[in-house]
Amino acid sequence: MSQSPLDEQECREDTTRRLNAWLTVLEERIVALLQDNDPETMKPGEREQAASRHLAMLLRLLQLRQKFAQPETSPGEQALLDALFRSDE
Repeated sequence: MSQSPLDEQECREDTTRRLNAWLTVLEERIVALLQDNDPETMKPGEREQAASRHLAMLLRLLQLRQKFAQPETSPGEQALLDALFRSDE
């Protein structure tokens, strides 16, 4: 059973809204963690682990948002995005 274009468009918009909400949650979490913890007093391994986890989540959410967002980038911008994300895939 195929979906109508309107349903697919609504699904993409809903997915984009949800991804943007998760990005907002992630940004708020990072701010809260920075306010509650002094990075200078953390061990180097703890800082690296925290940064690595948040960067990995941020990258994955941005990749998903790019996948479901309507393509509105110019060819030059798309080439730059492809070059940036190519090494991660």
